[in-house]
Amino acid sequence: PEIRELFDREILGRVPAHTPKVNWEVVSVKQEMNGNFAVKTKTLVGHVDNSIDPKIKVNIELTVSTPADAKGPVPVMMELGLSKEFMAMLLKRFPQFAKLAGKGPTWEQLVLARGWGYAEYIPTSVQADNGAGLNEGIVGLCNRGKPRKLDDWGALRAWAWGASRALDYFETDKAVDAKKVGIEGHSRYGKATLIAMAYDPRFA
Repeated sequence: PEIRELFDREILGRVPAHTPKVNWEVVSVKQEMNGNFAVKTKTLVGHVDNSIDPKIKVNIELTVSTPADAKGPVPVMMELGLSKEFMAMLLKRFPQFAKLAGKGPTWEQLVLARGWGYAEYIPTSVQADNGAGLNEGIVGLCNRGKPRKLDDWGALRAWAWGASRALDYFETDKAVDAKKVGIEGHSRYGKATLIAMAYDPRFA
């Protein structure tokens, strides 16, 4: 608790005592192939209750794919991932990344080979990755669009909060073993992954 208080006060900022509820909606369910693996993919939106400031909308983007032939709940690895729009921009700007595709199994296929599922959570759907966006997203919503105080939470802590809300959903999904949900991310999303695990011991 002492270390947590130091991080809250000096580094990550404080999460409000009361944050809005999230209502998860399954937008689509489809059977598809990922390499040689048949999977069932659910696309979800977590609608954050914005009754305190209806001008600010926050919709958490999440997909979860589980083996189509699973006989019960499976462990899931959740990636903090980039939005489709950002990925398209990245591939256009750095075409050499596209050439790397197809060189061996993807991380999702490695997970499926173990009989596990995988999920992708888009942190920027919770909070933009820039200071100018702090009067929007979950931080802006909790502040009713006003500027944040110096010790309010910022993007990293907001992303971790969103990861925990995804885990709330997994606890309701019979296809997922919610006690075995791992989490991973690269670079800045790696920091957010560490923060999510530090503040939410439910992550395996």
